[in-house]
Amino acid sequence: MDDFGTYQGAFNIFTKVRCIGQAENCIIGVIVDYSKSSAATASMVGNAVGPVGYAVGEMIGRERDQRVSRIYDFFFALLNFTETGVGILPLSGGGMKIHPEKLTPCYDGFVFYYYQELSGISVKNYFGIRKSVKAITINLLNGYKLHFNANMVEKPLPYQENDMKRLVSRFGK
Repeated sequence: MDDFGTYQGAFNIFTKVRCIGQAENCIIGVIVDYSKSSAATASMVGNAVGPVGYAVGEMIGRERDQRVSRIYDFFFALLNFTETGVGILPLSGGGMKIHPEKLTPCYDGFVFYYYQELSGISVKNYFGIRKSVKAITINLLNGYKLHFNANMVEKPLPYQENDMKRLVSRFGK
């Protein structure tokens, strides 16, 4: 079983998908911001215009999700920021928090974006005020965005604090 509860375990998981940088590996555990998914889009449009809005919103959101990636099918993910790009490895399983013993890497859902495919990465305080939680946005050149939330300190992931500090210093606004 793959255990990402230690830095070496997370490093080994990213080695399996060939997402290891030569000089830089900044690995963090994140929550996928589900509010940007097709289900959330359907709910927002449905609430605004009624039952037909749910179908239209689902169709709009699903198309966006399929173009960007399957990441919105998952609630948690591991990100690895290397010197060449960003690897996103979804985690399947349950729970309300990141617990390595309850989550397993979904290797067939792995996505890698080279920095040349991105128009930017931003790391901001959650809702502009919570310094302990960061909203991470990865902007693709085609206009689509991937949204994640990450705690600065994640107790089950002892490497999270150091790597989040590195990430904030590099992409923080």
